[in-house]
Amino acid sequence: MSLQGALAALLLRGPAHGYELLSALDAELGPLWATRPSQVYTTLGRLIRDGLARSERVPQPNRPDRQVFTLTASGRAFGESYLFDDGPADELVVRLAIARMVAPDRFPELVDVMTEQRSAALHGLRQVRTDSKRGFQPEALAVEIRRIEAEIRWLVTLRDNSAEIVARPPARTEEDQVEQFG
Repeated sequence: MSLQGALAALLLRGPAHGYELLSALDAELGPLWATRPSQVYTTLGRLIRDGLARSERVPQPNRPDRQVFTLTASGRAFGESYLFDDGPADELVVRLAIARMVAPDRFPELVDVMTEQRSAALHGLRQVRTDSKRGFQPEALAVEIRRIEAEIRWLVTLRDNSAEIVARPPARTEEDQVEQFG
């Protein structure tokens, strides 16, 4: 998974500190999201190094300074590209979850684009399957075809329910709970 792309896309919402980004993804995706805070901060450092983000230290009373990250113009383009351009199939869920948070008005459009991309991949695999008669290739292609067919059915369901999906309140982060309950 492209953690760099996911963080840049999430920063499209506006400035945030690393723990806030990690918490948002943890809350939104639950057990499907697994990364360590150290990976997040290392990746944010790479975004800065690559000119995609900048950071600012923000003083806090009775606590260490907080480092807040914002995207540069090229970082905004990178985040948009991660969300809305053709991407790896294994990042489908993460990209949709982030789009729901940062661009809910474009969520149905993204679902349609992903459905078209997966349909094209399915068509390609069906073409290959016709010519593959050696070894375990037919079985390997069959399972991949079924997986993509299931993804397409799931995407159609998302499209049909997109208004309800984007209207849901954001998932509660650990940080929200700490602020609420002290």
